[in-house]
Amino acid sequence: MASRAELYEEGIGARQIDRSVERGDLLRVRKGWIALPGAPADVLRAVRIGGRLSCLSVLRPQKIWCANDRRLHVRVPADGRSVSSPHDRSVPLGRPERYGIALHRSRRAHGLTAPIGAVDPFEWALLHSVECQSRVDAIVTLDSPVNRGRISLPELHLLLGELPKTLRAYLDFVDPSSQSGLETKARLGLRALGISYRSQVAIDGVGIVDLVIGDRLVLEVDGEEWHSGAEAYAVDRERDLRLVELGYSVIRLTYDQVMDEWDRIIAAIRALVGRGEHRWKTRHHRAGLGLLPGFLQE
Repeated sequence: MASRAELYEEGIGARQIDRSVERGDLLRVRKGWIALPGAPADVLRAVRIGGRLSCLSVLRPQKIWCANDRRLHVRVPADGRSVSSPHDRSVPLGRPERYGIALHRSRRAHGLTAPIGAVDPFEWALLHSVECQSRVDAIVTLDSPVNRGRISLPELHLLLGELPKTLRAYLDFVDPSSQSGLETKARLGLRALGISYRSQVAIDGVGIVDLVIGDRLVLEVDGEEWHSGAEAYAVDRERDLRLVELGYSVIRLTYDQVMDEWDRIIAAIRALVGRGEHRWKTRHHRAGLGLLPGFLQE
C-alpha cells in the first residue's frame, strides 16, 4: 500500500501507475492511494475509509496488552469530512459501528511528525488508544510498552501531554515493574475497591505469585502467551497444589476472565474477603499453618 506521492518520490510516474492499474497489477483503493492485489484486508479497509490503520489494530499485533476489542481502528484527520464505507469508497461511511469500525479523530502530539504510510507508527497508535479504552484498560496498555522498554516514562509523559487532564492522570498509575497487562488490571481493580494486596510475592516452596490478598488468598492471572502450553499448564497446577498444601486459597484466572468478566471476579473476591477467608484463622494455626518461616504474616 502506498500513496501516489510516495511513489512519485521513488521515481514512479503517474502514467506508469495508471498503466499498472489498467493491467490489474495495482489496485486503486482511494483517490491518491494504490495497493498491490495482496495487500492486507484491514489496511485496505482503513485507507478506503479515508484514514490509516491505528490504535488497537496496530498495537495488538505488536503484543501490546489491549482491551478485547476486535473492531477495526482507523485514524482520520481531525477535520476530515470525506469518510467512506470500508467496502466501497463511493458510499459514505455513515455510522461506523455498522461495519465494526472504531473511528478516531486525529489528536495532536508534541514531537510527532505526521506519518506517511497507511499504518500508524507505534507512538501514534499508543496515543489514540488512551481515549479509546476504559480507564483500567488504557492503563494496562500504557504499562505494557513501558515494561518492555518500547517507550520510557518521560517519553510517555511527552506523548500524552496534549490530551485532556483526565486522560493524562492515567500516567500516575503506570507501573514499569508490572509483568503483564492482566496483573495490572487485577491490581487496579483491587485498589479501586480498597482491597489490600501485595504483588509479586515470594512464598517458600512455591516461588513468586502474582498477587496476595490479605494473608492467604492468592490470585494468579494466566496470560495467553505464557500459560497455554502443556508444560506450563502442569507447572501452574503443581504450584496451585503446593499452595493448598501450605494452607493458601488460590484463584487462578484465565486471560478471558480477567479481560471480560472482571465484575464477576471482583464479586467473588469480595465475598471471600467478607467471610474472612483471606486471613489466617485459629483453625489454621492449630493445623500448623501460617506460623512457619516463609509464610506471609500481617
